[in-house]
Amino acid sequence: MKKRIFAALLCVIMMFGMLPITALAAEPKRIYVDATEGNDKNDGLQEDRPYKTVEKAVEAAESGDTIQLGEGNYTLYGVDSGTTTKGKDLTFVGLGTEKTAWNIGAEVPNPDNFGTEYNGDYSFDGAGTVTFQNMTLRSGKADYLGFIRANNTVVENCTINGETCYWGYKSATFKNTIFNCPDGRYALWTYSSPTMTFENCTFNSSGKVINVY
Repeated sequence: MKKRIFAALLCVIMMFGMLPITALAAEPKRIYVDATEGNDKNDGLQEDRPYKTVEKAVEAAESGDTIQLGEGNYTLYGVDSGTTTKGKDLTFVGLGTEKTAWNIGAEVPNPDNFGTEYNGDYSFDGAGTVTFQNMTLRSGKADYLGFIRANNTVVENCTINGETCYWGYKSATFKNTIFNCPDGRYALWTYSSPTMTFENCTFNSSGKVINVY
């Protein structure tokens, strides 16, 4: 009898011992970035104390966090994903397509790398699901541009200028997105995504739209 009582008490103690772990589980947070008014010495957790660079924000972010971008141009091109985005699900939200822009890859792709993936953007290499909302995404006219080796990508309420080839390596979803194709080129290739979904999208093109590679 005493053994049964002891076992029951032990179970109760173990259950209560687990409560603080559940209670202390981190809630997803919103991190603020302002390319003009921000400062990387801020904590980024308040709208009036934003970071200046998106690199600082993704370093501080945990999987599931949202990064609110202010007016301006942003990129992670050239930033090592190993200490910033790898293994994380991240959402980036802009202030609208006229105010917030994200540059995919180098501003001027290296002509020595034309025809290879090395003009791509490795800043989300190994990331989980990466979501872009309410901004303009800027690419170029060279092949093999895009985000290299992110698992899933989601683009919502955005405008994409230029041609892209790499999106999510498991899936890519585009919702309410406007594609502005370079003259005589595709909007995108299904080069890396086995599944691509388009919902209420508009393609402004001169004949080519999607290349099923």
